Amino acid sequence: MSKPRFRIAPSPTGSLHIGNARTALYNFLASRKLDGDFILRIEDTARDRSKIEYERTIIDGLHWLGINWDEGPDLGGSYGPYRQSERLQLHKELLQILIGRGCTYHCFCSREELAFERELAQKQGRAPKYSGKCRNLSDAEVSSRLDAGEEATVRFRVESRIVGFDDIVMGKVEEDAGLWGDFVLARSDGTPVYNFAVVVDDHLMDISHVVRGADHISNTFKQIMMYEALDLELPRFGHMPLTLNAKRQKLSKRDGSVAVEEYRQQGYLPEAVVNFIALLGWNPGDEREMFLMDELIDVFSMDRITKSNAIFDVERLDWFNGVYVRGMPTDQLANRVNDYLVDLGYFSSTSTSSSNDWSNLNGGPVPPHDLPSMKYFIAALELEKERIKKFAELPEIMNFFFVEDINVDTSQLIAKKHSQADTKTALIRVAELVGLQGVDKIDTVEKYMRELADDLGWKAGDLFMPVRIALTGSRATPPLFETMNVLGRQRVLHRLQTAAEQLSF
Repeated sequence: MSKPRFRIAPSPTGSLHIGNARTALYNFLASRKLDGDFILRIEDTARDRSKIEYERTIIDGLHWLGINWDEGPDLGGSYGPYRQSERLQLHKELLQILIGRGCTYHCFCSREELAFERELAQKQGRAPKYSGKCRNLSDAEVSSRLDAGEEATVRFRVESRIVGFDDIVMGKVEEDAGLWGDFVLARSDGTPVYNFAVVVDDHLMDISHVVRGADHISNTFKQIMMYEALDLELPRFGHMPLTLNAKRQKLSKRDGSVAVEEYRQQGYLPEAVVNFIALLGWNPGDEREMFLMDELIDVFSMDRITKSNAIFDVERLDWFNGVYVRGMPTDQLANRVNDYLVDLGYFSSTSTSSSNDWSNLNGGPVPPHDLPSMKYFIAALELEKERIKKFAELPEIMNFFFVEDINVDTSQLIAKKHSQADTKTALIRVAELVGLQGVDKIDTVEKYMRELADDLGWKAGDLFMPVRIALTGSRATPPLFETMNVLGRQRVLHRLQTAAEQLSF
């Protein structure tokens, strides 16, 4: 038995779509589970829309997700070339075989004629298909018109019969070929259309399994007819359910982020994205939800790909990402955040792990006391881990740790049920308390602040809230005393004094 060979064949006409990423993942997992090969082929024959920068983005996106291949345009291999545009001679050779077997004919119909046919069929309530106008032209007429320089496509002769196959996912599927009409194999300039090029490439690359989205089923029927006309062995076909939005419509840019690169820029962890998309149309057969890549390879099987369409729920992706963030050791998380912020230009990549210039986070200046270190950042991150869903939130959530002055809403600063003057006095008293020698531990600060609240005749919570706002600018923060401990005495004193000044009459 030959070695299983799976492939992913994206078109470089845009960034890596989340649906294509899922297709790549399933093929990658299946190939690794079966000890087979995984191939990347770039289908770039749409010359007016294909761009090398999109190819790079696709490759970078797959690598970011941890999806690697055994052969491809960047690696080479025994079945190259791995860009479809570099395989045109191979396509033409097999096209000539079909032409020689009488399976095709030249079509001289113009775009305008074909458009008129489609419009007429729609008006009459018929499925649009080619009328076959050029099907029975004589060899002499075809030669004469070609010699005269007329443009012609090459069409495949479709005979009305039932075409079917056993789909790995969907089971037995079939369709009447007579519904399609004769379809184009090659354009007037000789370049192949997708359906023909993919048959040639999958055959010559010895692809054993073609696993792709269910929207390709209609293409598969036509491809099978070409395999049969060329006397080629069929690969196993598998068609995955589509990924839909909350309205059960095909996922599109109108739904927000659909490109893997966008999720990377928003600060999702690749392992969370992989875990999330793995479960979009596949289940492990038990209640588990969290998997590392090696675990996915171990449990993956194509017979657990579901037939029903998957619903893309970004809130569930946020949940997955949050679980991975909270479960990661904070020093490792800090390094991942560091890389993310460097990539997005929040600070220079020349910063060192022992003395990072975190001051550019959200554009704030360096605090006057000392340059924040990685140790300081790790301590701050430890407090914020529970609130982080994605790294893009960090500049807003953690900004107060890294700027000298924060924006404080004076109206929010005034303590509940207390006057502006009383709040000012309370903040001054807290600053005096913090300034005392020996008051530098979390439990000590909390003990003295509770005693101060009693001395002022306040509820402890009524004192804590204006202190929290003075230090962070927000009501929603990590625990107050742990936050004070990370900020350090100098920052705490500076902000309490600044807040008290804002409450001056």
